[in-house]
Amino acid sequence: MKIAIANPQGALPILDARLLPENAAQVASNVDLRSGTLRPQKGVGAQATLPATINPANLYHYNVGNNGAGYWFSWGDEYDIDVVRSPIANDAYARVYWTGQGAPKMTTLALATGGTEPYPSDWLELGIPAPSSAPSVSEPVGRETPPNTAIETVYVVTYVSQYGEEGPPSDPSRTILRWDMVDDAPQGGEVEVSLPPAPSSDYDITKKRLYRAESGGEFQLVTELPVSAGSYTDDTLSEKLGRALLSLTWDRPNPGMTGLTALPNGILAGFFDNTLCFCEPYLPHAWPVNYQLAFQENIVGIAAISAGLLVVTEGKPWIVTGHTPAAMAQMELDVNQPGIAKRSVVDMGGYALYASHDGLVAVGGSEARVVTQTVLTREQWQALNPDTIHAYRYDGKYLAFYEGGCFTFTPGQGIEFHDVTAQAGYYDLLTDTLYLIQGTDIVTWEGGPAMTYTWRSKINEFPPGAAGFTCGKVIAYDYPVTLRLYADGVKALDQPIQSAGMFRLPPGYTLARDWEIELSGTNEVSSVQIATSPGELI
Repeated sequence: MKIAIANPQGALPILDARLLPENAAQVASNVDLRSGTLRPQKGVGAQATLPATINPANLYHYNVGNNGAGYWFSWGDEYDIDVVRSPIANDAYARVYWTGQGAPKMTTLALATGGTEPYPSDWLELGIPAPSSAPSVSEPVGRETPPNTAIETVYVVTYVSQYGEEGPPSDPSRTILRWDMVDDAPQGGEVEVSLPPAPSSDYDITKKRLYRAESGGEFQLVTELPVSAGSYTDDTLSEKLGRALLSLTWDRPNPGMTGLTALPNGILAGFFDNTLCFCEPYLPHAWPVNYQLAFQENIVGIAAISAGLLVVTEGKPWIVTGHTPAAMAQMELDVNQPGIAKRSVVDMGGYALYASHDGLVAVGGSEARVVTQTVLTREQWQALNPDTIHAYRYDGKYLAFYEGGCFTFTPGQGIEFHDVTAQAGYYDLLTDTLYLIQGTDIVTWEGGPAMTYTWRSKINEFPPGAAGFTCGKVIAYDYPVTLRLYADGVKALDQPIQSAGMFRLPPGYTLARDWEIELSGTNEVSSVQIATSPGELI
């Protein structure tokens, strides 16, 4: 008779220790079980130090410049930041966008790194405002009587930033008669247009564009002017008008918008209160109000998954699908699992996970379910302070940090806890590295030396006297490995195993009924066995 453990599994705290599946654990701490062996989880490795001028709780690795090393962006714990890189192909300005620091922001390489740390050192408000007043129009001095061909004309003005971002138009001017100044036309067909002043430098506006509409038609470009221009005399022939006004609905994002997320087709999404917002494709500064979707409850967090955009609310979750922001469809999922932590919402590939009151909820396609209900009771889950979770997808696992610790979880498997804490993190897809903030230090997950693991088996139950174990063997890649053996809850053995050879167990436990095996150390273990005779060991 023997106990043999190979291919150790994670912990299932919900089950009684006697009822655990074979190879499942009562305790799985600092273990890496991906290879089917009992391997120590690597600790964190030092990477960089952030300025102590803030209490950093948000992190982003800006992979631009600095001789290829990039720059670290960080924000204090008073903010909840979401950062997205520019969806614009070959963006000459290397722009990034973020929410959570007041109104949504945008920066460039030059702005972000032009000052001192912490970076970004400077930024602009996202979006371009509409002029605060309409242009005013008047007839030139000496205007003659308009001909029968005179056209009713109105004007609008837009602002344009240094980066080519155009904002929504002003209110229209009053209607005025104008006519093309051709050889046989009376004098005075041109129109004097007074332009509204530009706002402050928060938007880096460098140009104004003047548009006019004739006889109720669409607005077309008359001219582009320096931002300092206060007036313009319009004598442009109708046939010389430029392109139509495109930015009619290109509003600035709502100042309370947060949760900035990148979707396919150059679309960004965000939310405020119970409202989901989308930008114009490949135009992150333009957020038309008519692209907004309202939900019954306030939104907690969003994540882009293969099935669409998951919208976690204070009520039921939703899936939003569509290829263009003008044609998005909402589908409510029939599960009463509100989200409780914005940063717990993680895209896991074909599905997403988020924290609810009852456990982790998995959403894939049109289905949602609590996937930790076979691992943790509701009380055990609540003990992990799930409303404090910030989580990341790492090597196929859900890696979550909470107030007090850290765990990794994969649906259908157990859970493993780790002796690591962090205020925040950032997964860098480019380098496949998870960076964490500890105090003012940036560290890398799995970048340091092995941690000391502890793995404890289920309670293996035998009839009294039937399991007179006398010997054992631990197969490891290196030694020592500490083995602890418990008989009826009493520690029968606690010793370092130095080799793959057989070792003897202490006498006096032949009547023990319950047996548990615990391993700890920093060396990888392939299997462990205890048996009643040496011939049973392999």
